[in-house]
Amino acid sequence: MSNPFWDFSLSVYGHADVAAACLALQDRHGADVNLVLFCLWSGSRGHVVTDAELTHLMAITRPWQQDVIAPLRAVRRHLKAIEPAPEQLCACVKAAELAAEEAEQQMLFDDLAIIAGHGAPGLAGGNMTAYLTALGVGVEATDVADLAAILRGCYPDLPPLQAVWAVTG
Repeated sequence: MSNPFWDFSLSVYGHADVAAACLALQDRHGADVNLVLFCLWSGSRGHVVTDAELTHLMAITRPWQQDVIAPLRAVRRHLKAIEPAPEQLCACVKAAELAAEEAEQQMLFDDLAIIAGHGAPGLAGGNMTAYLTALGVGVEATDVADLAAILRGCYPDLPPLQAVWAVTG
């Protein structure tokens, strides 16, 4: 099944600094990278994600994150620490984790129909900041830098300072 959100995520995640910024938010605050990217994608399509939508999306993805993705991530990280690493097993676990991430993105895509519209960096940045706020995170300077890096993955021509402004509103 075609999922433009998944295609978008693969494209954005491949930009310099985006993966590191996403993983930093995940490790620092328990942020769901798929929800960060969904907020970015929604804003890039002109949709402002409401507090009610965020609460709903967090509720439907939390069990999948806790019961499927987090255990796969833990196994993958554990295997990476083993010397010599069992490469074939590492590759299988990594592929399973990626498939679980794609399944969650399909869940998000199917649940909240986002119609293509005219997006803007401010909308996308505001959506991502709203997600961190919904997590109960007081958005600090490090978070702003990570969100700006993620935003620039979507808008590569956006100057860094404008990306910060788009995130801080």
